[in-house]
Amino acid sequence: MNTFRPNAAARIAGPAAILGAVGWSLWQWPAHFLWVYPALGALFIWFAWAGVKELKYIFLFLATVAGLVLPGILNPVETPYQMIGAVAEVVCLWLLFFALSSSETSRSAARAALAAEEAAAEERIKNLEDELSRYRLHLDSTLARIRDKGALSAAMHDMGLASNPDEVKARLETLLGNYFPGAAVELRSGAPRDAADKWVAERKIPLLVRNAGTDSRFPKGFFGEAERSFMALPLHLFGRLVGFVRAAAPEPDRFRAEDLRGAELACTLAGVSMENIYLFDKVNELAIRDALTGLYTHRAFQSRLEEEVLRSARAKVPFSVVMCDIDHFKSYNDTYGHQAGDSVLQAVAEVVSAGIREVDFAARYGGEEFALVITGADKAQAAAAAEGIRRALEARSFSFGGKPSRVTASFGVAEFPAESAAAGQLVRAADERLYRAKQAGRNRVVAA
Repeated sequence: MNTFRPNAAARIAGPAAILGAVGWSLWQWPAHFLWVYPALGALFIWFAWAGVKELKYIFLFLATVAGLVLPGILNPVETPYQMIGAVAEVVCLWLLFFALSSSETSRSAARAALAAEEAAAEERIKNLEDELSRYRLHLDSTLARIRDKGALSAAMHDMGLASNPDEVKARLETLLGNYFPGAAVELRSGAPRDAADKWVAERKIPLLVRNAGTDSRFPKGFFGEAERSFMALPLHLFGRLVGFVRAAAPEPDRFRAEDLRGAELACTLAGVSMENIYLFDKVNELAIRDALTGLYTHRAFQSRLEEEVLRSARAKVPFSVVMCDIDHFKSYNDTYGHQAGDSVLQAVAEVVSAGIREVDFAARYGGEEFALVITGADKAQAAAAAEGIRRALEARSFSFGGKPSRVTASFGVAEFPAESAAAGQLVRAADERLYRAKQAGRNRVVAA
């Protein structure tokens, strides 16, 4: 509460003016002392209004003395009535003084109470403003984390859609670069290259360096000026360490434990994504490749043959089908056992694969029979390729049960579209020529 208070000059001038006016009146009309003297009460009213505490007691003393002494000096013919009146007026001045003092004390107490309440209210307001400021800061931080987590979740989902391991690594690097703006992110493949990589590899846990200048785990100067804050995380594939993810920033305390957990989650998801890609490719490969020979399966051959028919028809370019059958294969199983038969199948598959071009197609048609698609080749060119395979197989030496042996095969060749315009008929034509090769004494190529 603000109350007007006169300045020092007014505090002196006010009482002096009142005292001068009363004194001058008593000097002019001494016989009317009892009428003029009570005007001294204006002094105490002034003091109460001006808030003066020191002088009012002095003036109270002076007014009391004046009330008891001045009547006899100003009016020598004093009557008992006048003396009683003077004393009564002095008592009234005292009562006025104490009434004004009590009122001022009450007002002061009220002002102090109001001031205390105001101070308490201001303190509460300040505390509420501080709390509101902290809440807003926490809210902004929470919203920022939610946005970051949402972006991280979307980026991780996008990374899970990658089609090959290199794409997963590129998306992981981009993800961490966006999640830690201003930081240098690096993916390292292979064995550890420095002490930080070795630390991670040995302990199999991520590394977080908040301030390289105060971290005692590494020698002073190990981290450069651009690596005041540092993270290193392992990258695993099927439980095997295949690389490291590193992030560095030039300012200290750039990375927190929460950042490390987010980066670790991203690395784990990247590892899982690469494992899924590998397993998916492996399942696809197993679905179209023969487990024993590594060549394509009968189903894959049929699909490729249909595709080749359409391609050849559009491009007006011929292609040929070669059917191959191992001669006397049953005797290897009967004489030396099924393991020997498997070895023969594997050896023939190797020779067949080596005898064709990358654009050609080789499949295990069934049992000991193989099928080839020779792309962009007529019957003569395909027969020449089959003859090369036959000679390579004939020249290869085998040993079963310590006894030297050799393996031969027979071949039948048919050309599209000269000899058949349908895939099934083309295979049938090549198979019939294979049968004629068997009938003619085996270990030969029949193309007509």
